[in-house]
Amino acid sequence: MENIWMIYTCILLLALIIFVLYHMYYRMNIKHITEQLNEIITLEDKNQLLTVLARQKDIVDLVTILNNYLKENRISRIKIKRLNKNFRDSITNISHDLRTPLTTASGYVQMLQSEVTEEEKQEYIGIILEQQNTVKKLLEQLFEYVRLESGEISYERIPIDAKGIFMDVLAMHYNDFYNRGEEPMVSMPNTPCIIEGDEQGLKRIFSNIIFNTVTHGEGNYHFEIKEEAGYTFLFSNRSEPITSEELNCIFERFYTKDKSRNKKTTGLGLAITKEIVKQFGGKIEADYHNERFAIVITFPKSKTIKMR
Repeated sequence: MENIWMIYTCILLLALIIFVLYHMYYRMNIKHITEQLNEIITLEDKNQLLTVLARQKDIVDLVTILNNYLKENRISRIKIKRLNKNFRDSITNISHDLRTPLTTASGYVQMLQSEVTEEEKQEYIGIILEQQNTVKKLLEQLFEYVRLESGEISYERIPIDAKGIFMDVLAMHYNDFYNRGEEPMVSMPNTPCIIEGDEQGLKRIFSNIIFNTVTHGEGNYHFEIKEEAGYTFLFSNRSEPITSEELNCIFERFYTKDKSRNKKTTGLGLAITKEIVKQFGGKIEADYHNERFAIVITFPKSKTIKMR
């Protein structure tokens, strides 16, 4: 009997030691985690996650949850920093794009106030009106982009012949190509290309891309429509080299490859185009290969037969 009591005593003593050790490591773990959290909070940009001294299940579960939160919080901070930088860049670009034509127009107004010939007067007035139109275009595109991004502009989606609208827009830009001594090569199917879209929205898409093509392209223009996974519209032209980093920025607002921003482009046209393409359930991409720049848009086919 005495031996049995000794065994029970040893078991109880061992259990007590285990409990004390577990409790001690528990407290050490909590203290360790608290110290790490204080350090992470103090050094916000430090790329650090929590660790444990002993793998106690409830502590490990807690640390896993906290680490997931720290990862999400870090990603959110990075996104906020990027958004703030983009916002500052956008304000800088808007200021530049507004200030340049206004400064130019102001200079010619001052010149009109001096003694000038009638011929010079008409020339200066023409330049002032041109700069005024540049400012007007920027403000209109800026307003349109903001409304599109906020969802204030919503295009209807009905069965419509995208090929017919594309041909109409291309004809409207005929003089742009003629003045450059170029005749674009056009290839498309004989049948209508019916998608779910809106006439005004499609006109804006095609007009923005063709304007970008004429403004920045170096000739050898090629427009093609393919019936593949839906309808694919290809706009390509010869171009100076474009890096992969530049390609990734093509559809960002206010982006322009022309760093001096002297080609009278706002950098909003392709950003607006991307937003409208998304509304029509389409996809838009940019590519550069063999000295040719291309924009490719793919629209899904309409599932209904009726067309407006």
